[in-house]
Amino acid sequence: MKIENIDTWVLRVPFLRETADFDDAHHELIGVTVHSEGLTGMGYSFITDHAGGTSVKALLDDLLVPSILGRDAAHPERIWNAMEELTHRMGTGINRFAMASIDIALWDLKAKSNGHSLAAEIGQITDDVPVYGSGKAGGRLSVDELVRLSQEYVDSGFDAVKIRVGRDPGEDPARIAAVRSALGEHVKIMIDANERLSYSSALSLGRQLAEHDIFWFEEPVVYTDRRSHMELARHLPMPIVGGEHHCSSAEFLDYVTERAFAMVQPNVCMVGGVTEMVRIMHLADAHGVGFAPHLMTDLNIHLAATTNSTVYVEYFPFLEPYTTNRLEITHGRATVPTAAGHGIEFTDETFAKYRIA
Repeated sequence: MKIENIDTWVLRVPFLRETADFDDAHHELIGVTVHSEGLTGMGYSFITDHAGGTSVKALLDDLLVPSILGRDAAHPERIWNAMEELTHRMGTGINRFAMASIDIALWDLKAKSNGHSLAAEIGQITDDVPVYGSGKAGGRLSVDELVRLSQEYVDSGFDAVKIRVGRDPGEDPARIAAVRSALGEHVKIMIDANERLSYSSALSLGRQLAEHDIFWFEEPVVYTDRRSHMELARHLPMPIVGGEHHCSSAEFLDYVTERAFAMVQPNVCMVGGVTEMVRIMHLADAHGVGFAPHLMTDLNIHLAATTNSTVYVEYFPFLEPYTTNRLEITHGRATVPTAAGHGIEFTDETFAKYRIA
């Protein structure tokens, strides 16, 4: 499966109003389309809130794409390792986003060539995975809006929702109490501070919210502070989880072995694609740690269906207005798509309206 040609592109799409922390927040999607023997594979990564997608595209165009033209697309792991060798002196930054776009496209192409879904290509062990409602709980929402949107998830069959905290910790107990009162005791509530808190404020908030039976406390402090995560895990009753800003399996190792995280939440774009996500899943599985991948629902459904460590997949429908595919969700579980590849396709209208490069 010789790689014959690769197209790169950038889309800038609006953030969901229900999630945005500021006006004009948006996602930039950095895409790659790989052509081989009459087939195409599509991959994309994203930068959220601000611009930066054209910087990733420049790295693709100037370095990574020329380096893999003519290679065998049937071996994405080999190509991933070659890209890592080319870029490892850059550390972990935009190179991981660029690698992810290519790696996801190669896995899509490989699965299509074999007539498999992405999940089946990796090693599928289940036909559906649990999902929780997310992305409709921004800190700027009123309590009434927060309750209404959370209730909408429950009414549509979800048994778990995630609420953002940390923007104004003094207001968070009342906001969470209102959601718990509305949803009842049988719905799981996760909270996510997006790294906004100090250790002491996270400890205080966690203790205040414990009475509401919080299922997990996500990103309470900055992601590099392993010690604070470990101490919070010791002193709070709810599991401490995180990892969406970790960029490799190596960065997860100490957090897993030292139980700083009860569940890992890697982002497939941040870690460099499917190849590295599989390594992280194996790490979690080997150490009895849960797997609950961040964002990227349409891709993560496939990955989560290949490991026994899956606890939940985040259902964050930020791409639904721009793609042709829709997930089938029943009673809080998403059916793993069976079409060849990952099944994600952006509409022509999306390219016409939102393409910037």
